[in-house]
Amino acid sequence: MKNKSLSLLLAAGLASGLAGCVSNPTALASVGPESHGRIGPGPKGYLEVFTATRTVDVDFHSYFSPHMGYDINDLTGQCVKFVPNHTSDLDEAPDRVALSPGTYKVVAESAWCGLVSVPVVVQPGKTTVVHLDGNAWRPAAAAGGRLVYLPNGEAVGWSSQQATMTE
Repeated sequence: MKNKSLSLLLAAGLASGLAGCVSNPTALASVGPESHGRIGPGPKGYLEVFTATRTVDVDFHSYFSPHMGYDINDLTGQCVKFVPNHTSDLDEAPDRVALSPGTYKVVAESAWCGLVSVPVVVQPGKTTVVHLDGNAWRPAAAAGGRLVYLPNGEAVGWSSQQATMTE
């Protein structure tokens, strides 16, 4: 009987802890496009988010790791778009999403820090890239500029302040 009570207590604690993570994602600093990034035509900007992946066995011992989906919210928290972030279980490349220029919040799963909320700045003709998949993205040393980091020290992307300082 004691084991059953202990199990129920542990399950309740785990459930409340997980609910807290879902409702309160880790907030990060704002990410913007690389200051020396390519400029494309048109009024739209682009967003590419390397979210955490999940391993899928699509055939006997044929494993693929598609990126998990995420929400793009406006600054009031209203969902603007859900991005599945892959077209099939065989697709390991994140989706590139066209958006009107502005500031959004990406709510996505990080490989190391769970659910995170990342403010992103989308600029016309530029691509803002967010790295949450745990693949230790590091920009070239010569690129310079400020970066945004997860609490574990992993680089997520370019600071939006860096992008606007060089415009």
